[in-house]
Amino acid sequence: MKILVIEDEEGLREALIQSLTDEGYLADGAEDGETGFSMITSGLYDLVILDIMLPVIDGFEVLRRTRNRGIAIPIILLTARSALRDKIGGMDLGADDYLTKPFAMQELLARIRMVSRRGAGTTADNRIRAGELRLDPGTYELSREGEQRTVRLGAKEYQLMEYLMRNAGQILSREQITERVWGYDSEAEYNNADVYVSFLRKKLKFIRSSAVIRAVRGVGYSLEVEEHD
Repeated sequence: MKILVIEDEEGLREALIQSLTDEGYLADGAEDGETGFSMITSGLYDLVILDIMLPVIDGFEVLRRTRNRGIAIPIILLTARSALRDKIGGMDLGADDYLTKPFAMQELLARIRMVSRRGAGTTADNRIRAGELRLDPGTYELSREGEQRTVRLGAKEYQLMEYLMRNAGQILSREQITERVWGYDSEAEYNNADVYVSFLRKKLKFIRSSAVIRAVRGVGYSLEVEEHD
C-alpha cells in the first residue's frame, strides 16, 4: 500500500513517513494543499493522511476537490482541531476517518488498517483480492482461491502485484508503475516494469492462475482477472 502524507509541519511529516516505512508501507509527503491535491490525482496512492490546516489551500478544500473529481481514495483527516463541527464538516465532505493531534502512532496505524478494510478489494483477513487472486500483505504470499499452492514474492514484485490487483482491469503506464514501485526520485531503468512483469507472469503460472498481465503496446500493462461471486 502506498500512502500520501499531506502535512505542512516538516518534522511531523517526515516522522510519519519514516514510521509508515518502518511498518512496510510506501509513503510520500506533500507540504501544502495544492501539491498534495496534484499528487492525489496522479492515481499512485491508496490512502491519504490529510492535515486540515495547510498553506495554499486547506485540507477541507483538498478533500472537496478530491471528491468532486470522483476520486474515492480513503482519506484520514489529521488536525489539531477538536471541535465537533470540524469533525462533522470533514465527514460530510467525504473523509473516511478523523484523528486529532496529538495521537499515538499505533492508533493511526489501526485507523489505516480499519479504513483499508472498508474498501473494495480486500478479504475479511485483510488479504488483497482481485478475481481468484489473493495477496497477503503480511507474508508477501500470492495465492489462487481454492488452491493450496502459494508463492512468496520479493519486495518489488509484491509492490507491483499489489498495484496491479488494486487496479485490475485498468491500464497502468510504465511511467505510473515506475513512479509507484521505485518512487519519483528513483533512477530505476525504464524497462524495470517489463522485467518485473515477466517475473510475475511466471509466478502466476506457478500457482495455476487464469489471471493475465496483458501488455498494451506502447502504453503499459493491465491485470485481467475473472470476477467470482
